[in-house]
Amino acid sequence: MSWKDDLHEALGEMDSRGLRRRLRTVDLLGGMRASVENKNCVLFCTNNYLGLADHPHVLEQSQKALFRYGAGAQASRLVSGSFPIHQLLEEKTAVFKGAEACLAFPTGYMANLAAVSALVDEKDVILCDRLNHASLIDACRMSKAKFLVYDHLSLEDLQKRLEKTAKYRRRLVVTDGLFSMDGDLVPLLKLMELTHDYEALVMVDDAHGTGVLGPGGQGIIHHFPLKDFPAVVVGTYSKALGSMGGFVCGSREFIEYLLNKARTFIYTTGLPPAVCGASLGALEVLEKEPNRVDKLRSNSKKIRDGLKVLGYDIPTGNSPILPVVVGENEKALRMSSKLWEEGILIVAIRPPTVPQGTARLRLSVSAAHTDEDIAKLLDAFKKLQGLF
Repeated sequence: MSWKDDLHEALGEMDSRGLRRRLRTVDLLGGMRASVENKNCVLFCTNNYLGLADHPHVLEQSQKALFRYGAGAQASRLVSGSFPIHQLLEEKTAVFKGAEACLAFPTGYMANLAAVSALVDEKDVILCDRLNHASLIDACRMSKAKFLVYDHLSLEDLQKRLEKTAKYRRRLVVTDGLFSMDGDLVPLLKLMELTHDYEALVMVDDAHGTGVLGPGGQGIIHHFPLKDFPAVVVGTYSKALGSMGGFVCGSREFIEYLLNKARTFIYTTGLPPAVCGASLGALEVLEKEPNRVDKLRSNSKKIRDGLKVLGYDIPTGNSPILPVVVGENEKALRMSSKLWEEGILIVAIRPPTVPQGTARLRLSVSAAHTDEDIAKLLDAFKKLQGLF
């Protein structure tokens, strides 16, 4: 067969297994509302947890940066593309996260690739939670280090692997903070205590915890009473902060090393200034309006409690990520389609994003959701009960 025939067959196989993905155009209407394929919907699948993506101050700061610096950074930051606004964003982020220093990247994916590859090589071993984000898994595989996976959130399994890996120069434990598909938290305090006993390093991806967990949304590092800052904390500006980009926080020396070592920093153009402005604006809003985090937690509780009353099996906790696991790919797709007909957009999440047999509706909550939005959601899920 030709390569075109191979592609046609592969796409057909995806279709038959309910795994083919397609883009749908979402035209934002303000708040959590949008027109999706010419149908008005409430978005319950966005990572805009604090509703900052269209906040007036965020837009104003983005616009100011655009007119001050232009549309793009024009070069790698190690050439001529490092502007004062990049440095200011990194300084503000480091203070917000409680770290010594920070380095910003165009995406969170690039930040994860940079951090892992800078920490380990073929002389080292990585211990990775089984349900970590794909960008973390890719970073681990590309690092040249020995790559071991431990059972999801199992400190017992992690300890067994730590005991068997003493021969390596360096051991790096890599974990999500708030897991993006299940909405559960790593027991970070206990994990830090365990890794300390084995002199292992810890890297935490706080992408979904930034702006969500801890006092004022500072993230999972402040959610727990940690004695020490992990070796590395990675996060994003593209979720609760409503902008774009990723960051790596750590010691000043590590960030200096990363600046000189990370290929995804050295060989790419810097973040657009307007994006930096938006991220700075979001941090300023969060500092002035910490009640947004409280509102997010309140909305999450209302929806979680409401779905449980309807009989849905929703995990405990107060994360804004609520998975409704249905198992079969086609069933998840049909439920997502029915919700869209009811004016609710929640995308069906299927393998390989989640393990086989755990297709789900990944419902995500925002502080910008109104009581009317929540009532509409619960009513739509009530109608689903008699259909599936």
